[in-house]
Amino acid sequence: MSYPWPLAKLDIIDHALSVTGNNLVAVANDGSDEWNTASPAYDDALAYMMESHSWGFVMLTIVLQPSPIPPQDTDFDTAYPLPPDCVHVVWIKINQNNPNTSNQPMLTNYKIAAHPTGVLGSYVSAIVTNAQGGPPPPNPPQAPAQITMYYASNAGALTDSTSGTPTLVLALRHFVASGIYQGLHEDQAAAERSWLAGEQYLQRARTRYDQQKPKRQFFNSRIGAVRRIRRPWPQSGINNWGSGSGSGGTPG
Repeated sequence: MSYPWPLAKLDIIDHALSVTGNNLVAVANDGSDEWNTASPAYDDALAYMMESHSWGFVMLTIVLQPSPIPPQDTDFDTAYPLPPDCVHVVWIKINQNNPNTSNQPMLTNYKIAAHPTGVLGSYVSAIVTNAQGGPPPPNPPQAPAQITMYYASNAGALTDSTSGTPTLVLALRHFVASGIYQGLHEDQAAAERSWLAGEQYLQRARTRYDQQKPKRQFFNSRIGAVRRIRRPWPQSGINNWGSGSGSGGTPG
Protein backbone atom coordinates (compact mmCIF):
# COMPACT_ATOMS: atom_id res chain seq x y z
CA MET A 1 0.00 0.00 0.00
CA SER A 2 1.41 3.37 -0.98
CA TYR A 3 0.89 6.66 0.82
CA PRO A 4 0.99 10.20 -0.60
CA TRP A 5 4.45 11.67 -0.36
CA PRO A 6 5.81 14.29 -0.04
CA LEU A 7 3.48 16.50 1.95
CA ALA A 8 3.43 20.29 1.83
CA LYS A 9 2.51 22.69 4.63
CA LEU A 10 -1.10 22.97 3.40
CA ASP A 11 -1.47 19.17 3.37
CA ILE A 12 -0.32 18.83 6.98
CA ILE A 13 -2.49 21.70 8.17
CA ASP A 14 -5.58 20.29 6.44
CA HIS A 15 -4.92 16.88 7.98
CA ALA A 16 -4.67 18.44 11.45
CA LEU A 17 -7.86 20.45 10.83
CA SER A 18 -9.63 17.28 9.73
CA VAL A 19 -8.74 15.19 12.78
CA THR A 20 -9.71 18.04 15.11
CA GLY A 21 -13.12 18.45 13.47
CA ASN A 22 -12.59 21.78 11.69
CA ASN A 23 -13.18 23.08 8.20
CA LEU A 24 -10.35 22.58 5.74
CA VAL A 25 -8.64 25.42 3.89
CA ALA A 26 -8.43 25.28 0.11
CA VAL A 27 -5.49 27.65 -0.32
CA ALA A 28 -2.81 29.08 1.93
CA ASN A 29 -3.26 32.53 3.44
CA ASP A 30 -6.99 32.60 2.80
CA GLY A 31 -7.64 34.76 5.88
CA SER A 32 -9.76 32.12 7.61
CA ASP A 33 -9.61 31.49 11.35
CA GLU A 34 -8.46 27.95 10.59
CA TRP A 35 -5.43 29.10 8.60
CA ASN A 36 -4.60 31.98 10.94
CA THR A 37 -4.49 29.52 13.85
CA ALA A 38 -2.85 26.51 12.22
CA SER A 39 -0.18 28.33 10.20
CA PRO A 40 1.67 29.88 13.19
CA ALA A 41 1.36 26.56 15.03
CA TYR A 42 3.00 24.84 12.06
CA ASP A 43 5.83 27.38 11.83
CA ASP A 44 6.57 27.30 15.56
CA ALA A 45 6.47 23.50 15.71
CA LEU A 46 8.68 23.08 12.66
CA ALA A 47 11.31 25.46 14.07
CA TYR A 48 11.25 23.60 17.39
CA MET A 49 11.59 20.23 15.65
CA MET A 50 14.46 21.34 13.45
CA GLU A 51 16.47 22.59 16.42
CA SER A 52 15.76 19.45 18.43
CA HIS A 53 18.14 17.23 16.48
CA SER A 54 20.98 17.25 13.95
CA TRP A 55 18.80 16.40 10.98
CA GLY A 56 20.97 16.01 7.91
CA PHE A 57 18.65 18.07 5.73
CA VAL A 58 19.08 21.19 7.89
CA MET A 59 22.76 20.91 8.84
CA LEU A 60 25.48 22.88 7.07
CA THR A 61 29.26 23.18 7.44
CA ILE A 62 30.91 26.49 6.61
CA VAL A 63 34.21 28.28 7.15
CA LEU A 64 33.63 31.47 9.15
CA GLN A 65 35.24 34.71 8.07
CA PRO A 66 36.91 36.92 10.71
CA SER A 67 35.54 40.39 11.33
CA PRO A 68 37.89 43.36 10.91
CA ILE A 69 36.37 44.81 14.09
CA PRO A 70 37.83 43.38 17.32
CA PRO A 71 35.49 41.91 19.94
CA GLN A 72 34.16 44.22 22.63
CA ASP A 73 35.32 41.72 25.26
CA THR A 74 39.07 42.26 25.47
CA ASP A 75 39.62 38.72 26.74
CA PHE A 76 39.05 37.59 23.14
CA ASP A 77 41.02 38.57 20.07
CA THR A 78 38.91 37.70 17.03
CA ALA A 79 35.21 37.78 16.14
CA TYR A 80 33.61 35.54 13.53
CA PRO A 81 30.08 36.75 12.63
CA LEU A 82 27.52 33.95 12.44
CA PRO A 83 25.57 33.54 9.19
CA PRO A 84 22.04 34.99 9.32
CA ASP A 85 20.49 31.55 8.73
CA CYS A 86 22.12 30.05 11.85
CA VAL A 87 19.58 28.51 14.23
CA HIS A 88 21.80 26.39 16.47
CA VAL A 89 25.55 25.76 16.65
CA VAL A 90 26.57 22.10 17.02
CA TRP A 91 30.36 22.30 16.97
CA ILE A 92 33.24 24.59 16.03
CA LYS A 93 36.69 23.41 14.95
CA ILE A 94 39.93 25.25 14.54
CA ASN A 95 41.57 24.16 11.32
CA GLN A 96 45.20 24.29 10.47
CA ASN A 97 44.81 23.07 6.90
CA ASN A 98 41.86 21.31 5.28
CA PRO A 99 38.45 22.27 6.77
CA ASN A 100 36.87 19.12 5.33
CA THR A 101 38.87 16.72 7.45
CA SER A 102 37.25 15.37 10.59
CA ASN A 103 40.33 15.11 12.80
CA GLN A 104 40.74 18.80 13.53
CA PRO A 105 40.64 19.89 17.20
CA MET A 106 37.40 21.22 18.63
CA LEU A 107 37.42 24.85 19.67
CA THR A 108 36.56 25.33 23.34
CA ASN A 109 37.70 28.84 24.26
CA TYR A 110 34.89 30.79 22.61
CA LYS A 111 31.51 32.31 23.31
CA ILE A 112 28.58 33.62 21.26
CA ALA A 113 28.09 37.35 21.76
CA ALA A 114 26.68 40.45 20.09
CA HIS A 115 29.21 42.04 17.77
CA PRO A 116 29.13 45.51 16.17
CA THR A 117 28.94 45.63 12.38
CA GLY A 118 30.48 49.05 11.93
CA VAL A 119 27.09 50.63 11.30
CA LEU A 120 26.01 52.76 14.25
CA GLY A 121 23.72 50.77 16.54
CA SER A 122 23.87 47.63 14.38
CA TYR A 123 24.93 44.30 15.88
CA VAL A 124 25.11 40.68 14.77
CA SER A 125 25.71 37.43 16.62
CA ALA A 126 29.30 36.28 16.42
CA ILE A 127 31.70 33.66 17.71
CA VAL A 128 34.37 35.50 19.71
CA THR A 129 37.45 33.47 20.41
CA ASN A 130 41.13 33.47 21.23
CA ALA A 131 41.88 32.05 17.81
CA GLN A 132 45.30 33.72 17.62
CA GLY A 133 46.79 32.06 20.65
CA GLY A 134 44.83 32.77 23.80
CA PRO A 135 44.56 35.56 26.36
CA PRO A 136 46.02 38.05 26.42
CA PRO A 137 45.74 38.59 22.64
CA PRO A 138 49.14 38.57 20.94
CA ASN A 139 50.72 41.90 20.16
CA PRO A 140 51.16 42.56 17.31
CA PRO A 141 48.14 40.56 16.06
CA GLN A 142 48.83 37.41 14.10
CA ALA A 143 46.80 36.01 11.22
CA PRO A 144 43.52 34.60 12.58
CA ALA A 145 42.98 30.87 12.50
CA GLN A 146 40.53 29.18 10.16
CA ILE A 147 37.31 28.38 12.00
CA THR A 148 34.85 25.79 10.70
CA MET A 149 31.33 25.58 12.12
CA TYR A 150 28.65 22.89 11.89
CA TYR A 151 25.19 24.32 12.47
CA ALA A 152 21.45 24.05 11.87
CA SER A 153 20.22 26.38 9.15
CA ASN A 154 16.73 27.73 8.54
CA ALA A 155 17.57 28.45 4.89
CA GLY A 156 17.73 24.83 3.82
CA ALA A 157 15.11 22.23 3.08
CA LEU A 158 13.04 22.61 6.23
CA THR A 159 9.62 21.83 4.77
CA ASP A 160 8.24 18.34 4.55
CA SER A 161 7.58 18.85 0.85
CA THR A 162 11.26 18.12 0.27
CA SER A 163 12.59 16.37 3.38
CA GLY A 164 11.59 14.58 6.52
CA THR A 165 10.38 11.09 7.40
CA PRO A 166 6.86 9.73 7.96
CA THR A 167 7.40 9.67 11.73
CA LEU A 168 8.68 13.24 11.70
CA VAL A 169 5.58 14.35 9.79
CA LEU A 170 3.37 12.51 12.24
CA ALA A 171 4.97 14.45 15.09
CA LEU A 172 4.42 17.71 13.24
CA ARG A 173 0.74 16.88 12.71
CA HIS A 174 0.25 16.41 16.43
CA PHE A 175 2.00 19.69 17.21
CA VAL A 176 -0.23 21.53 14.71
CA ALA A 177 -3.30 19.84 16.13
CA SER A 178 -2.24 21.01 19.58
CA GLY A 179 -2.25 24.61 18.36
CA ILE A 180 -5.67 24.12 16.79
CA TYR A 181 -7.13 22.66 19.99
CA GLN A 182 -5.77 25.61 21.94
CA GLY A 183 -6.63 28.37 19.46
CA LEU A 184 -9.92 27.28 17.90
CA HIS A 185 -11.38 24.99 20.55
CA GLU A 186 -9.91 26.58 23.68
CA ASP A 187 -9.41 23.02 24.92
CA GLN A 188 -6.18 23.13 26.91
CA ALA A 189 -6.35 19.49 28.02
CA ALA A 190 -6.66 18.22 24.44
CA ALA A 191 -3.89 20.59 23.36
CA GLU A 192 -1.53 19.21 25.99
CA ARG A 193 -2.33 15.60 25.08
CA SER A 194 -1.68 16.26 21.41
CA TRP A 195 1.58 18.05 22.19
CA LEU A 196 2.82 15.19 24.38
CA ALA A 197 1.98 12.73 21.59
CA GLY A 198 4.00 14.88 19.21
CA GLU A 199 6.95 14.77 21.61
CA GLN A 200 6.80 10.97 21.68
CA TYR A 201 6.73 10.71 17.89
CA LEU A 202 9.54 13.24 17.64
CA GLN A 203 11.74 11.09 19.88
CA ARG A 204 10.95 8.04 17.73
CA ALA A 205 11.80 10.03 14.61
CA ARG A 206 15.20 10.94 16.10
CA THR A 207 15.91 7.29 16.82
CA ARG A 208 14.84 6.13 13.37
CA TYR A 209 16.84 8.87 11.70
CA ASP A 210 20.00 8.06 13.62
CA GLN A 211 19.78 4.44 12.44
CA GLN A 212 20.75 5.70 8.98
CA LYS A 213 24.04 7.12 10.23
CA PRO A 214 27.31 5.16 10.23
CA LYS A 215 27.72 3.03 13.32
CA ARG A 216 30.24 4.14 15.90
CA GLN A 217 33.04 1.88 16.98
CA PHE A 218 32.80 0.87 20.62
CA PHE A 219 35.46 2.28 22.92
CA ASN A 220 37.10 -0.43 24.97
CA SER A 221 38.57 0.98 28.15
CA ARG A 222 41.72 -0.74 29.33
CA ILE A 223 40.89 0.12 32.91
CA GLY A 224 37.43 -1.36 32.50
CA ALA A 225 38.87 -4.52 30.98
CA VAL A 226 41.32 -4.92 33.86
CA ARG A 227 38.55 -4.50 36.41
CA ARG A 228 36.52 -7.25 34.75
CA ILE A 229 39.30 -9.78 35.40
CA ARG A 230 39.17 -11.43 38.81
CA ARG A 231 42.47 -11.69 40.61
CA PRO A 232 43.25 -13.29 43.99
CA TRP A 233 43.65 -10.89 46.90
CA PRO A 234 47.10 -10.98 48.60
CA GLN A 235 47.24 -12.98 51.79
CA SER A 236 47.59 -11.09 55.04
CA GLY A 237 50.50 -11.48 57.39
CA ILE A 238 53.95 -10.15 58.00
CA ASN A 239 55.47 -12.43 55.37
CA ASN A 240 53.29 -11.09 52.56
CA TRP A 241 53.58 -7.89 50.56
CA GLY A 242 50.10 -6.84 51.59
CA SER A 243 50.89 -6.57 55.29
CA GLY A 244 51.64 -2.84 55.06
CA SER A 245 54.61 -2.97 57.46
CA GLY A 246 58.08 -1.83 56.53
CA SER A 247 59.11 -2.71 53.02
CA GLY A 248 56.64 -5.57 52.89
CA GLY A 249 59.34 -8.24 52.74
CA THR A 250 60.30 -11.03 55.12
CA PRO A 251 61.96 -9.59 58.21
CA GLY A 252 65.65 -10.40 58.40
